Amino acid sequence: MRYYEALFIAHPSLEDTGLSKVIGAAKKFVTGRGGELLYEEIMGKKRLAYAVEKQRFGTYVLLQFQGDKIDHARLNRDLELNDNVLAHLVVSIEHDEVREAAVPEPAAEAKAVEAPAEASTAPEGKAEKAEKAGEADPAEPDSVDPEPAEAPAPEASAEEAEAGQATESAEPEAAAEKEVEAESDG
Repeated sequence: MRYYEALFIAHPSLEDTGLSKVIGAAKKFVTGRGGELLYEEIMGKKRLAYAVEKQRFGTYVLLQFQGDKIDHARLNRDLELNDNVLAHLVVSIEHDEVREAAVPEPAAEAKAVEAPAEASTAPEGKAEKAEKAGEADPAEPDSVDPEPAEAPAPEASAEEAEAGQATESAEPEAAAEKEVEAESDG
Protein backbone atom coordinates (compact mmCIF):
# COMPACT_ATOMS: atom_id res chain seq x y z
CA MET A 1 0.00 0.00 0.00
CA ARG A 2 1.33 3.43 -0.92
CA TYR A 3 0.73 6.59 1.07
CA TYR A 4 0.45 10.09 -0.36
CA GLU A 5 0.15 13.62 0.91
CA ALA A 6 -1.45 16.43 -1.06
CA LEU A 7 -1.01 20.02 0.09
CA PHE A 8 -2.69 22.76 -1.88
CA ILE A 9 -3.40 26.44 -1.49
CA ALA A 10 -6.93 27.44 -2.43
CA HIS A 11 -7.93 30.89 -3.67
CA PRO A 12 -8.48 33.25 -0.69
CA SER A 13 -11.87 34.50 -1.96
CA LEU A 14 -13.47 31.04 -1.70
CA GLU A 15 -16.18 30.83 0.93
CA ASP A 16 -17.22 27.64 2.74
CA THR A 17 -19.10 26.16 -0.21
CA GLY A 18 -16.43 26.94 -2.78
CA LEU A 19 -13.67 25.58 -0.57
CA SER A 20 -15.64 22.43 0.20
CA LYS A 21 -16.17 21.90 -3.58
CA VAL A 22 -12.41 22.07 -4.22
CA ILE A 23 -11.69 19.69 -1.33
CA GLY A 24 -14.56 17.44 -2.40
CA ALA A 25 -13.15 17.17 -5.92
CA ALA A 26 -9.78 16.02 -4.55
CA LYS A 27 -11.49 13.55 -2.18
CA LYS A 28 -13.66 12.22 -5.01
CA PHE A 29 -10.56 11.69 -7.15
CA VAL A 30 -8.90 9.63 -4.40
CA THR A 31 -11.92 7.58 -3.38
CA GLY A 32 -13.02 7.07 -6.99
CA ARG A 33 -9.81 5.21 -7.70
CA GLY A 34 -10.01 2.89 -4.73
CA GLY A 35 -8.03 5.08 -2.36
CA GLU A 36 -8.82 5.81 1.25
CA LEU A 37 -8.61 9.27 2.79
CA LEU A 38 -6.66 8.99 6.06
CA TYR A 39 -6.29 12.60 7.20
CA GLU A 40 -7.67 15.98 6.29
CA GLU A 41 -6.74 19.36 7.70
CA ILE A 42 -7.86 22.81 6.68
CA MET A 43 -5.02 24.95 7.96
CA GLY A 44 -6.82 28.21 7.32
CA LYS A 45 -6.08 31.39 5.45
CA LYS A 46 -2.44 32.49 5.67
CA ARG A 47 -0.24 35.14 4.11
CA LEU A 48 1.94 33.83 1.28
CA ALA A 49 5.67 34.53 1.16
CA TYR A 50 5.26 35.97 -2.33
CA ALA A 51 2.35 36.68 -4.65
CA VAL A 52 0.96 33.65 -6.49
CA GLU A 53 -1.35 34.55 -9.37
CA LYS A 54 -1.50 38.09 -7.93
CA GLN A 55 -2.77 36.79 -4.57
CA ARG A 56 -1.01 37.53 -1.26
CA PHE A 57 -3.16 35.14 0.84
CA GLY A 58 -4.40 31.59 0.41
CA THR A 59 -6.23 28.84 2.30
CA TYR A 60 -3.98 25.87 3.02
CA VAL A 61 -5.45 22.35 2.82
CA LEU A 62 -3.64 19.09 3.64
CA LEU A 63 -4.91 15.64 2.61
CA GLN A 64 -3.22 12.31 3.35
CA PHE A 65 -4.46 9.18 1.63
CA GLN A 66 -3.50 5.64 0.69
CA GLY A 67 -4.06 3.50 -2.36
CA ASP A 68 -2.36 1.31 -4.93
CA LYS A 69 -4.12 2.42 -8.08
CA ILE A 70 -3.97 6.17 -7.48
CA ASP A 71 -2.30 8.07 -10.29
CA HIS A 72 -0.83 11.02 -8.40
CA ALA A 73 0.39 12.57 -11.66
CA ARG A 74 -3.25 12.85 -12.79
CA LEU A 75 -4.20 14.37 -9.41
CA ASN A 76 -1.40 16.90 -9.97
CA ARG A 77 -2.84 17.72 -13.38
CA ASP A 78 -6.38 18.08 -12.03
CA LEU A 79 -5.18 20.44 -9.30
CA GLU A 80 -3.11 22.39 -11.85
CA LEU A 81 -6.14 22.90 -14.09
CA ASN A 82 -8.40 24.01 -11.23
CA ASP A 83 -8.57 27.82 -11.25
CA ASN A 84 -9.36 27.90 -7.52
CA VAL A 85 -6.04 26.22 -6.61
CA LEU A 86 -3.12 28.66 -6.51
CA ALA A 87 -0.40 26.07 -5.82
CA HIS A 88 -0.20 22.38 -4.98
CA LEU A 89 2.16 19.56 -4.17
CA VAL A 90 1.48 15.81 -4.13
CA VAL A 91 4.21 13.59 -2.70
CA SER A 92 4.62 9.98 -1.65
CA ILE A 93 5.18 9.53 2.09
CA GLU A 94 6.05 6.69 4.43
CA HIS A 95 3.45 5.04 6.67
CA ASP A 96 4.96 6.55 9.83
CA GLU A 97 4.48 10.07 8.41
CA VAL A 98 0.69 9.69 8.28
CA ARG A 99 -0.96 11.84 10.92
CA GLU A 100 -3.06 10.06 13.51
CA ALA A 101 -6.20 12.20 13.54
CA ALA A 102 -9.21 10.78 11.79
CA VAL A 103 -10.98 12.40 8.86
CA PRO A 104 -13.50 14.88 10.28
CA GLU A 105 -17.22 14.34 9.88
CA PRO A 106 -19.01 16.68 7.41
CA ALA A 107 -20.44 18.80 10.27
CA ALA A 108 -17.01 19.14 11.89
CA GLU A 109 -15.51 20.02 8.51
CA ALA A 110 -17.78 23.07 8.17
CA LYS A 111 -16.72 24.27 11.64
CA ALA A 112 -13.03 23.82 10.74
CA VAL A 113 -13.46 26.12 7.74
CA GLU A 114 -14.89 28.85 9.99
CA ALA A 115 -12.16 28.41 12.62
CA PRO A 116 -9.12 30.72 12.60
CA ALA A 117 -5.81 29.64 11.03
CA GLU A 118 -4.36 28.56 14.39
CA ALA A 119 -7.12 25.99 14.97
CA SER A 120 -6.74 22.64 13.27
CA THR A 121 -8.09 19.13 13.49
CA ALA A 122 -4.63 17.79 14.25
CA PRO A 123 -3.82 16.73 17.82
CA GLU A 124 -1.53 19.09 19.65
CA GLY A 125 2.04 18.01 20.22
CA LYS A 126 3.97 18.51 23.44
CA ALA A 127 5.79 21.57 22.08
CA GLU A 128 2.56 23.22 20.91
CA LYS A 129 0.87 22.69 24.28
CA ALA A 130 3.90 24.14 26.10
CA GLU A 131 3.97 27.12 23.73
CA LYS A 132 0.29 27.87 24.36
CA ALA A 133 0.85 27.57 28.10
CA GLY A 134 3.82 29.95 27.87
CA GLU A 135 6.36 27.36 28.93
CA ALA A 136 9.68 26.92 27.17
CA ASP A 137 10.82 23.47 26.08
CA PRO A 138 14.42 22.99 27.28
CA ALA A 139 15.14 20.66 24.36
CA GLU A 140 14.36 23.40 21.84
CA PRO A 141 17.28 25.75 21.08
CA ASP A 142 14.87 28.50 19.94
CA SER A 143 13.17 28.62 23.30
CA VAL A 144 16.34 29.73 25.11
CA ASP A 145 16.08 33.21 26.59
CA PRO A 146 17.97 35.46 24.13
CA GLU A 147 19.19 37.80 26.87
CA PRO A 148 20.94 35.87 29.62
CA ALA A 149 20.83 37.44 33.05
CA GLU A 150 23.98 39.38 33.85
CA ALA A 151 26.05 38.17 36.75
CA PRO A 152 26.48 40.75 39.47
CA ALA A 153 29.76 42.58 39.00
CA PRO A 154 32.23 42.52 41.87
CA GLU A 155 32.33 45.78 43.74
CA ALA A 156 35.08 48.04 42.47
CA SER A 157 37.14 50.35 44.58
CA ALA A 158 36.42 54.08 44.46
CA GLU A 159 39.52 54.73 42.30
CA GLU A 160 38.49 52.09 39.72
CA ALA A 161 34.96 53.48 39.60
CA GLU A 162 36.25 57.03 38.96
CA ALA A 163 38.61 55.76 36.22
CA GLY A 164 35.73 53.88 34.54
CA GLN A 165 33.50 56.96 34.65
CA ALA A 166 36.23 59.10 33.19
CA THR A 167 36.69 56.82 30.14
CA GLU A 168 32.92 56.53 29.61
CA SER A 169 32.46 60.31 29.57
CA ALA A 170 35.51 60.81 27.30
CA GLU A 171 34.16 58.46 24.59
CA PRO A 172 31.16 60.62 23.58
CA GLU A 173 33.36 63.73 23.48
CA ALA A 174 35.87 61.98 21.19
CA ALA A 175 33.07 60.84 18.86
CA ALA A 176 31.66 64.39 18.71
CA GLU A 177 35.11 65.79 17.85
CA LYS A 178 35.49 63.27 14.99
CA GLU A 179 32.10 64.27 13.58
CA VAL A 180 33.04 67.98 13.64
CA GLU A 181 36.35 67.21 11.87
CA ALA A 182 34.54 65.11 9.24
CA GLU A 183 32.06 67.91 8.54
CA SER A 184 34.78 70.53 8.21
CA ASP A 185 36.80 68.29 5.80
CA GLY A 186 33.79 67.60 3.56
